[in-house]
Amino acid sequence: AEGSLRSFTWRWNDDIVIYASDVPASGIVGSAWTRTARTDAANGVAIWNQDSGVEKIASPAATPVSYVDVPFYAAAGVPYRLWMRMRADGDAWWNDSVFLQFSGRVTAQGAPMHRIGTTSAARVSLEEGTGAGLSGWGWNDEAYGAIADPIYFATSGPQTIRIQQREDGVMWDQIVISAATYRANAPGATKNDVTIVPGSVGTSQAGVASHTYSGAGQFP
Repeated sequence: AEGSLRSFTWRWNDDIVIYASDVPASGIVGSAWTRTARTDAANGVAIWNQDSGVEKIASPAATPVSYVDVPFYAAAGVPYRLWMRMRADGDAWWNDSVFLQFSGRVTAQGAPMHRIGTTSAARVSLEEGTGAGLSGWGWNDEAYGAIADPIYFATSGPQTIRIQQREDGVMWDQIVISAATYRANAPGATKNDVTIVPGSVGTSQAGVASHTYSGAGQFP
């Protein structure tokens, strides 16, 4: 109305940074995954699937018994790249991968992809390739020995990543979904990484806001 205070805050979704500590207690379902304190993890917290000697799981379950649901916000049509920081128990290659499913992921053409409630998922393995080896924390995406294609979301707003067990013995502390700073390169190294990506999201508060995205896409 005329004469009233007009202001807004917009959360630019160039770089979405999620810590394990951001996951609510209700997001950890079943007994396989637990929250654990670690001085070397972002905000001192990691989420861990302890090594119990379970064989590698061939495909994710549509209705899993144990999983982690990670909430975040994203924008529709934006080409994001997803990176995850993990470490493997005993630096063993048989402890280094997870399945990721999404509430609203789509292909570049708009078709549903790797959705929660299906047996389709992205696979993130910490080791970058056969014989590459593991050591401590490291970053990787859903490609094995390459850079993964961008990921897209059908609508702007709340989203969920569901993490399911592929191999037990893995923990994670950070997920970065980036259309800017990390769209071409991981936030840190594949081995012995100490990178804690800043968790803050930029805001603009004014009567008029403008923003320039650094990559091509259909932006809100």
